[in-house]
Amino acid sequence: MSTVLSSIGNALSMCWHYGLQKQKVEMSYRADFIIQTLLSLVHIAVQLFFITALFFQVKDLQGWELPELVLMYGVARIANGWFNVTFFDMAVSLSDHYIIDGNLDRPLLRPLSPLFQVVLESLSFRNITQVITGTAIALWAFANVEPRIPLTVGNFLMLQAFGLLGSVVFAGVFLTIASISFWIKDRVGFTSPLFTISEASRYPLTIYAPWVQYVFTLVIPFGFCAFYPAVYFIEPQRWQAWLLAGPLVASASFAFGSFMFYRGLRVYESTGS
Repeated sequence: MSTVLSSIGNALSMCWHYGLQKQKVEMSYRADFIIQTLLSLVHIAVQLFFITALFFQVKDLQGWELPELVLMYGVARIANGWFNVTFFDMAVSLSDHYIIDGNLDRPLLRPLSPLFQVVLESLSFRNITQVITGTAIALWAFANVEPRIPLTVGNFLMLQAFGLLGSVVFAGVFLTIASISFWIKDRVGFTSPLFTISEASRYPLTIYAPWVQYVFTLVIPFGFCAFYPAVYFIEPQRWQAWLLAGPLVASASFAFGSFMFYRGLRVYESTGS
């Protein structure tokens, strides 16, 4: 037990020091931080505008009302925010920066998990603003859905827990697809289509054909990043079973992504420079 606790302590210490150094680098470009934050807020405002505009044309979306869609969007923003804090930079730069340019050599020479090191190098705490805005949007939805969802500490913590689980699902799927670059080298990588798919998964899954619901639940399980957590708050008795599957889906998703990454390391070729 003491060995396990020591390992956890060392891992947390490394996370802290890596994160601190990354934060120093990011804050040295304060103008970039401010611009990125403003662009993120504009992006969110535009997306919420289009969701709201949809309800100017229809009363509901196959039974789903505006506050319910806003709740799904808020939960998705929280999950996406935590993903951007931890895994985003790594997922989009694995092919170009690490595999093709050979920067994966450095983590491989250290006596630590290469995946763990690459993730730590990619920490981006400036994206915590996305978690904050997503939380604010979700809390607004709490107060406007029918029946209202109580604004309790428990619900707040559960909201963040769902967001973290969703970020693990995102990480697993993106890591799986990004790892294809070990076999098929391409500077652009293969993760771009996932962003479009993730946007579609922010809407109620029940509006899609059954096969699409299946894909978003079991194949590319982005439904656990927005839809299932949100509807649990709305109808907990009806959706509880699906929600309980969330930790299993997140674990399986990340485990498979890790498997693909380490499998790809077997065929990784150093640049030799």
